[in-house]
Amino acid sequence: MYHLTRLCARSTRDVYRQEKRFAGHSKWANIRHTKAEKDGEKSAMIQSYVKRMKVAIAEGKSAKPLDNLKLAQIIEEARSKCVPLATINGTLEKAEKSKTATQSEIVDFRGPGNAKFAVKILSDNLCAVRMNLNTVFRKLNCTGFIITEAKDNLDTATDDAITVGAEEVEEYQENNKTYYKFTCDPAQVGRVASQIRKLNYNILTMDDELLPKVTSTLDEETLKTIEKLFEKLKEIDEVVSVFHNIVEADGSNESKS
Repeated sequence: MYHLTRLCARSTRDVYRQEKRFAGHSKWANIRHTKAEKDGEKSAMIQSYVKRMKVAIAEGKSAKPLDNLKLAQIIEEARSKCVPLATINGTLEKAEKSKTATQSEIVDFRGPGNAKFAVKILSDNLCAVRMNLNTVFRKLNCTGFIITEAKDNLDTATDDAITVGAEEVEEYQENNKTYYKFTCDPAQVGRVASQIRKLNYNILTMDDELLPKVTSTLDEETLKTIEKLFEKLKEIDEVVSVFHNIVEADGSNESKS
């Protein structure tokens, strides 16, 4: 009661100043919050490229871009997204000096709502996860993909896909631009990409993805639990990417998170 009486006794001018100061503080807090979010997004983006570089080095068995096409492509993509050159060079140098044989692997598990997940990891000790690999590939189809800018027409791209040994090619649009997605055996991504480049396609990115054979539709509460699970997985340095077979109630599916 004392504080209320004291506040009411202040002049209108004093109260106005206090409110204005708090409004300014609130604005500054919002700016800091927005900046923190943007900084967090940028940091996550940089770490994503660092992890992809490490996977490419492990799979290509070389930290030299000239000897590792997939690594070279990821570096080119990272530089276009303003990933610091010091970060890129540091990752390459660390990989060159490392005496530990780091390898990429996929381990699967069953999550909330009986949804199935496959987590791609980098590790120098795969003994604990190899037992689960056969199960992973029974649950999911692993497919390599190469994204390029569209050129000519889809019929020509289809002929080119056959020529380079890709399994198929599809055309899609994003942000009013047209792209081609060539798919192939994940072990052949580097070779197929090299052949596609020789046919004068501008490669934007390439990687592999796991596509679910069977999907799961979950209720809203379970999806909230899944979101928390994703956040925890993102905090684990060894996790590169997470795949799942969850679909939205409308039937849409984003199998990679």
